[in-house]
Amino acid sequence: MLTELLIRNLAIIDEVQVPFQPGFNVLTGETGAGKSIIIHALNFLVGGKSGIDLIRTGADTMLVEAVVDLSRCPQVREMLDEWGIEPDDDTLILSRELSRFGRSRCRINGRAEPVAMLKQIGKALVDIHGQHEHQSLLEPATHLRFLDAFGGDEITTLKERYGALYRQLMQVERELTELQQSERDRMQRLDLLRYQAEEIDRANLREGEEEELLQERRLLANAERIVERVNAALRDLTGEGGALDALGEALSALREIADLDPTLREWRNALSQAFDTIQDIGFELERYAARIEFDPERLEEVEARLDLLQRLKRKYGDSIAAILQYREQIERELQRLEMSEERLEALQKEREQLRKELAEAAFALSQARQEVAKQLERTVQNHLKALMMERAKFQIALDKIPAPNGLVLPDGVFAFGRDGIDQVEFLIATNPGEPFKPLAKIASGGEISRTMLALKASLQRAHEIPVLVFDEIDVGIGGRTAEAVGEKLQEVARYAQVLCVTHLPQIAALADWHLKVEKVTDGKRTRVIVTPLQDEERVRELARMLSGKQITDASLQHAQELLARSGAAKR
Repeated sequence: MLTELLIRNLAIIDEVQVPFQPGFNVLTGETGAGKSIIIHALNFLVGGKSGIDLIRTGADTMLVEAVVDLSRCPQVREMLDEWGIEPDDDTLILSRELSRFGRSRCRINGRAEPVAMLKQIGKALVDIHGQHEHQSLLEPATHLRFLDAFGGDEITTLKERYGALYRQLMQVERELTELQQSERDRMQRLDLLRYQAEEIDRANLREGEEEELLQERRLLANAERIVERVNAALRDLTGEGGALDALGEALSALREIADLDPTLREWRNALSQAFDTIQDIGFELERYAARIEFDPERLEEVEARLDLLQRLKRKYGDSIAAILQYREQIERELQRLEMSEERLEALQKEREQLRKELAEAAFALSQARQEVAKQLERTVQNHLKALMMERAKFQIALDKIPAPNGLVLPDGVFAFGRDGIDQVEFLIATNPGEPFKPLAKIASGGEISRTMLALKASLQRAHEIPVLVFDEIDVGIGGRTAEAVGEKLQEVARYAQVLCVTHLPQIAALADWHLKVEKVTDGKRTRVIVTPLQDEERVRELARMLSGKQITDASLQHAQELLARSGAAKR
């Protein structure tokens, strides 16, 4: 709630501090005393417009500052937490300054902030009725929230069920969108990987194969030369007159004399071993030469296989081992991509099931809202009657928007959002024979204020805005209507702080806190003062309101009677 408002250099106000209290606050004073300027100042503070022509003559800037008690302002607290602003013992200080150059400065707890933040706080903190700024109930976007709040626990339970399903569906839709957006890329990747896997598998690779093929190619390419040189070696070793014949003759010679000298026996034995070795080599060369043959077809096969290996190495790795390792990676990625396809199918099934369940929840919520709307219509109608607007009729329009991709309900296919399928707007007809119109189309300021008051009284427990301001609520009323309006303001003030500018003593007498606004002059300059009234001062102000400037004994007595009735009503 507001605890204090400081206004400096605004219109005829040089500087004034306005103290407020919980409950029902009234501001009274003669016409032109500056009451509405105070409301204008509050509206300016919370983001409303104000021209430099309202800066007091002779001043360079005007300033409005408010002290706010946040103990019953959870919405404002959430905003401050989000912005990293820490209130001091539940106290928030808001200020806004405007210079003659049109420059505006805004501060929240002394910290410079943009005016947009003040506007957000203003929407959560104060509703001003009499002008169209900050009148939340004039905005159709807020009507559904008020209707649901009026519905209480039943609507809350249905909304929670709907909201949980809606959030699940949105999560599934987001995941589906991501998967579907990448579906073309996924399919292209699948095709590529499947081709690569098939190509590698078809090659039937084996580690070490390339080295074997290279060796075989060398043999096949040089087969004729190898056979020729092996045969030449055989001739030299084992042919007629070759090395083996010479070794045999030498060995025979040594055998004849080996018994004559032990040394000769050693040479004979060594020569015998050499003979055997040469003979073995000859046998092996013969067998080797028999195996070697020039096979052009096999050479062509080897060359083709090596060429294939080279192509695969250029595409998939520097070696057969690297290619086989890449094939394992392909397999893992194929499994993941194929699982994505399965996930896509599962999500599509889940989406269909969620849409069915969401449609059932939306239908149940919509049906319940229709019943609550009837109750709220009757409640508001009763408050309008109590406010002497017997001829006014209040109606709540609940509509659904057809949409081909919406939720399928028994009565059609409709668009849906986080709050359901219903579009809600409050309508009123202030006179018989007139059509129902949106609240914002009501022409009379007094009718707007009284209609707002009826709605506030109906939604008082659900309404979260803690400060309600009424500036034109007593336009064109008096007598019993004025008393009814005052009693209704008093009722609403049990749940919110009410600030009311009034000319009617019947309303002022019911207030918990009475502020008198006066315009005084020293002959040179005019200024405004605000005085809290108690006891005799309050009686005299009510008497003035009853009889004008000339206070009489009768008006004093009537004022005392009004206060007495007010006290009895409060008890």
